Amino acid sequence: MKKLIAVLMGLMLLMGCCVAETAVTEDVIQDVGKVPIGSISINGAFNLVCGLPEGYRVQPLKMTRDQILAAIISSDPEAPVMQLSVAFDETYSDVMRMNDLDEEALALLESTFTEVDPTVEISEGETGLGTRLMIAKQTDEDKFNYIDFLSIYQGYFIEFVMVPSQTATDKRLTDEQLRMCVTFLTDLDFVPVGGAGTANQVSLAGKTYVANLSDYNAETGTMKAQLKEAITLDPSVMAELGKGYILEFGEQNIEVSTVETFEDGSVLVNDEVDLRPEGDVVRVFMYEAEYMETVAEISVKVPETAVFLDGIDPEDGQILDEPTTHTAAEFIQILSEGGENDPGFAVENTEITFNDEGELTQVRRFYTPWQ
Repeated sequence: MKKLIAVLMGLMLLMGCCVAETAVTEDVIQDVGKVPIGSISINGAFNLVCGLPEGYRVQPLKMTRDQILAAIISSDPEAPVMQLSVAFDETYSDVMRMNDLDEEALALLESTFTEVDPTVEISEGETGLGTRLMIAKQTDEDKFNYIDFLSIYQGYFIEFVMVPSQTATDKRLTDEQLRMCVTFLTDLDFVPVGGAGTANQVSLAGKTYVANLSDYNAETGTMKAQLKEAITLDPSVMAELGKGYILEFGEQNIEVSTVETFEDGSVLVNDEVDLRPEGDVVRVFMYEAEYMETVAEISVKVPETAVFLDGIDPEDGQILDEPTTHTAAEFIQILSEGGENDPGFAVENTEITFNDEGELTQVRRFYTPWQ
């Protein structure tokens, strides 16, 4: 989560250009219902949409898989400027809403405000849908006034800051403007993107995934699982390859400089990307390993009936002649404690399988020389 002072400094730098732009822009969005902001896809894949106060529009500032940063600016140079930040924090990946945090966790978040600005007023509120909000408000006439709202949804920190416009005659922010922020946060929607993201959005039933496994929680009986699938391309891409072509797959965008074709039909691009035709798809390999894309980062329940097949000796990390079979309890112990030479459970050496009800049935670990 960004420190408060960093957010405010960014806003102060932004406001000058925002005011100048709104003075010459006529196609301002005015109260037309929900408008798109951007997409995120780390702990669930979502499109963010929002309602806008009259006279305001969205100006995207930064868009990545784990963060959206956008300014909400008005055509009225006297109106306050707002900034929205939605950013994933792995520490809170299991937190559905801020309502789920205990008092100790809330106090820790409160300290992120007071450490930067000891005079800030901290209070609690909620959206129109009952989601808890932490509100930091600076009203000292001798200081820079602001209102900062903080909340959490599925591991994403939602921070919404309002500051007075640089050209505003009155720099004080009102309770009415505070309520406008609460309305904005009430209308902010995380719309799931079909087919990827969370346990509810990813098909687990009857599937096997390669996975990174970590952080077993004894209280909930769950572990963190990053599920991955191999990237495949349409065969038509093979005919388009040439110098200057942009090869796109997963998070990679590679400009083609060299292409080497082999007798088996495979192609080596830039001496690093190996494209291998296989049936109706082209499989992508980088540095000899098949390229994987994350489809979800979720918490997985480890039932007592789950079986662990281990092809690696956890004492020395070497390959076993025959895989050993372990109970769920033994798997949890190895996952939690490991050993000095234990290679852990990474996408390079781990598969997990779910039954038709989406329940974990098997973890399999196999030896790879590059683990």
